[in-house]
Amino acid sequence: MSTRAIYIPATGKWVSVGAYVKAVKLAKANQAATFKHGITCWWPVTGAEIMRQFREGMNDRINEGIPYAQRGMAR
Repeated sequence: MSTRAIYIPATGKWVSVGAYVKAVKLAKANQAATFKHGITCWWPVTGAEIMRQFREGMNDRINEGIPYAQRGMAR
């Protein structure tokens, strides 16, 4: 059984969906704070920028047309 995971381009790593959701919620609650890196970039960004990257990634995944069962499976 594979673990549901999401690839984070900023770190080049896969993270569990739970860890991803926890991090996005932290960024959403602290939009003025500066974080070590974003979702898609390795340099320091604000929580507001992380939320922008999250929404952009969400829209990309929706528009890719990849069936749900085939998305985000860790290798």
